[in-house]
Amino acid sequence: MKSTAFSLMTALLAVMNESEPGEPYYVLAQYFLCHFDQLKELNIYDVAEACYVSRSGIRRFCQSIGFDNFSDLKAAAEEWKRHCNYFIGYSARPNYKSYLSHSVTDMMQEINRLATTAVLDKLAKRIHDSRNVVLFTSDFSGMTARGFQQSMVVMGKLVLIVTDAQDVPGYLKDLTSNDLLMTISATGNFATVMEPMIRETEAYKVLITVNHDRRFWSVYDGVIYLSEKDNANARTVYSQYGTNYFFDILYSYYVQKYLKQGTAVGPFDEPRLEESDKNKMKK
Repeated sequence: MKSTAFSLMTALLAVMNESEPGEPYYVLAQYFLCHFDQLKELNIYDVAEACYVSRSGIRRFCQSIGFDNFSDLKAAAEEWKRHCNYFIGYSARPNYKSYLSHSVTDMMQEINRLATTAVLDKLAKRIHDSRNVVLFTSDFSGMTARGFQQSMVVMGKLVLIVTDAQDVPGYLKDLTSNDLLMTISATGNFATVMEPMIRETEAYKVLITVNHDRRFWSVYDGVIYLSEKDNANARTVYSQYGTNYFFDILYSYYVQKYLKQGTAVGPFDEPRLEESDKNKMKK
């Protein structure tokens, strides 16, 4: 049975991105990604032969990414159709550039209406006052979290990112009421799958989403909507750009509220590279 992995594809990509080419786990992850559309038909003997690993090695690999065994990994084959629809179906629409530009403009205006000063102030204060701040998101959506994490360092606040590619229970079980857990789940799918783990943590919990399912209010202390309409279970501009935009304006509010007086503020000119540094980059 699948344990902690939200998505097989994101788990495989995480292994490939974090491993050295040629390592057994890298080879296995690459093989499964290249044969994702044939996953149901694969058998463990062919995989072992093609990847030069043992059957027990394949089992250990499956367990390392959140599956009990090879059969459970194969059961995730239906993901392929969902990913094709999510990515190709969304991007293949006619007049895509015009659709995208208008949709992003409308989205920003909508988020501006919903992310009121009161909403931003409450969340910024919670971030500032919390002992630990954890951003909980799928590995696929982690870029938004990483950008916010880096920007908070210069404000003196360390933010931890936890994704489904990690040992999720191990990170969440020690959180207390003095900590903040922010779940980023635009469509609500990630929040739904991870709900049992989220319920168990004692941290103050906030969900950022476009999914208006009232069930989430029984799980979280606060739910911040990025859209006035329920856009659950579909790829929209909110999935790709909405969370980035929200965290940008949240960070701006945080800076203006908590930046210490007398601290130098930008924008600054980019530092010039010395010739020795330029040579190093060329090499």
